[in-house]
Amino acid sequence: MTPTHWITLYDVSRDGIGIIPWSFAVFWIAAIIAVPLAVRKRSNRRGALSIWLALWVLLGGFGLGNVFYQYFANIHALKTGACQMVEGPIAGFHPQDHRRKGDSEQFVVGGQAFLYSSSNLAGGGLRSSAGFSIPLRDGLYVKVWHRNGVICRLEGD
Repeated sequence: MTPTHWITLYDVSRDGIGIIPWSFAVFWIAAIIAVPLAVRKRSNRRGALSIWLALWVLLGGFGLGNVFYQYFANIHALKTGACQMVEGPIAGFHPQDHRRKGDSEQFVVGGQAFLYSSSNLAGGGLRSSAGFSIPLRDGLYVKVWHRNGVICRLEGD
């Protein structure tokens, strides 16, 4: 029996990607502003600071660029209907145990496996179900909109 009353537990366009990526971006930009100021004051370290700044901009831009690219691509896919949708009861639910290094939250719906972690910023989608109004559990009937396995929207009954 298909539920008739759905509650949106997660929506990437509503809930975002959290404060951590935004904090990293602010720190990255602050360093880009601060280092050239330091170069002016310490001309004897100009070469080293310039090399560090170039690497900081390149590597940080690549890493943060990927995080935000995936995030905005997920929003776009959700809004344009490009996400795939699966519906059914959750099976094999495993909550993330933060005491175990590398542990992830995972479950299966309609034969599609979903795996995500609060420490993985790169997917730009759901990273934790800890604050949901309805706790995830085996047998909970859900609809999952995803892009390449990354959850963009999750509704439960």
